Amino acid sequence: MNNKSLMWTCLLVVAGLGAPGIHAADDPGWYAGAGVGRTDVKKTSSWAQLTDGTLATRGITSNTVIDSHDTAWKLFGGYQFNENFAVEGGYHNLGQFKGATVITAPAASTAVGKWDAYAGSVAAVGIYPVVNRFAVFAKAGLAVTRLKVDVPGAQFSPSATRVQPLLGVGVKYDINKAFGLRGEFERFNNVGDGSKTGQSPINVWTVSGQYRF
Repeated sequence: MNNKSLMWTCLLVVAGLGAPGIHAADDPGWYAGAGVGRTDVKKTSSWAQLTDGTLATRGITSNTVIDSHDTAWKLFGGYQFNENFAVEGGYHNLGQFKGATVITAPAASTAVGKWDAYAGSVAAVGIYPVVNRFAVFAKAGLAVTRLKVDVPGAQFSPSATRVQPLLGVGVKYDINKAFGLRGEFERFNNVGDGSKTGQSPINVWTVSGQYRF
């Protein structure tokens, strides 16, 4: 299912199940959820330049181009203390970005590679109820990000792990006291390492389902 189909499905769920008179789920308790969406690497040029620069030290002349968009997904869970505050953790698959390294010397060839990015996170979430069943929220925390590079044809496969700030904003809609939907934007800062893989911020937009226990 592509991102557009997922969004239409979520809207149909809201239309079909959102009956009037159901109050927002703001009691304390545990919750868990899953989401899917779109990810955007802001500086694939940094990843590409590091690849070409490393190959240049081996006497290889190359030009690397990497896709900047892919599908992202995540799993998350947390505890909501009251209607205004929660703490949550998550696993984020930030995408597998394909690229091609065109080698012009010492012999012409093309090496197809992939750049895998993912993260684990913990964040504080501030929630502001707007109207019945609707709320906006913002999150701030830390993410352990990892970037794995694999360009087999060029024998280039470094990886890098970093702890970086995580920021996010979003909106949520409670269909009933157990189930809700939320859409959000999250920014993972400087994924990768400037001296090993290159580094770039990654922005992620997701639509998620959330279940309260």
